[in-house]
Amino acid sequence: MTLVRLAEVTRVHGEGATAVHALKGVSLQVAEGELVAVMGPSGAGKSTLLNLAGGLDRPTSGTVHIDGRDLATVRDLAALRRRSVGYVFQDLNLITSLTAAENVMLPRELDGVRARPARRQAMAVLAEIGVEHLADRFPDELSAGQRQRVAIARALVGERRLLLADEPTGALDTRTGDEILETLRARCDAGAAVLLITHEPRYAAWADRVVFLRDGMIADATDASLVSAR
Repeated sequence: MTLVRLAEVTRVHGEGATAVHALKGVSLQVAEGELVAVMGPSGAGKSTLLNLAGGLDRPTSGTVHIDGRDLATVRDLAALRRRSVGYVFQDLNLITSLTAAENVMLPRELDGVRARPARRQAMAVLAEIGVEHLADRFPDELSAGQRQRVAIARALVGERRLLLADEPTGALDTRTGDEILETLRARCDAGAAVLLITHEPRYAAWADRVVFLRDGMIADATDASLVSAR
């Protein structure tokens, strides 16, 4: 089953002579159980693609479907994201006044889950990522790599079936990055879909497919095994 589908999606920022065509007629599908890596130079449209796939932005033209639902017809996009879409932002977006566990709990509590079961779910995913011992620390008490792992835990908590990750290994060493990709791969094997932006061929090699963006268009797509050996 296809969990995310973009059909002839265009995104234009601004108007007239200053208009920037971030995406130009991009079509892409990601099925359950599939990990798709997106690569390309800076300014190619990678983050715009992820924002559209997660309903954080709307296309200028074309359609975006998540789990069979046209996002243009969804009234409560925030609820859809809390329940179905996990997002690892490039700048993490952790709330500095909340502990690591509270940051991970937040999407569940916003969706009506009581504090105690929300914390249990948060602790389970923090353990999965290997940072449960940091649960009661605040973001400014964590290293860059630890903050990155907490942000990934927040994206994984609950029963989200689509995970969107914008350079999730950017602040991690090679070993920890491999562990994170192993976790994302395991989620795919359990039926989730993952759309991953990365500049690193070693991480793209964990994917089923690699899509190359250039100047807002898909320039190529290939089997990940042809990009790099794991």
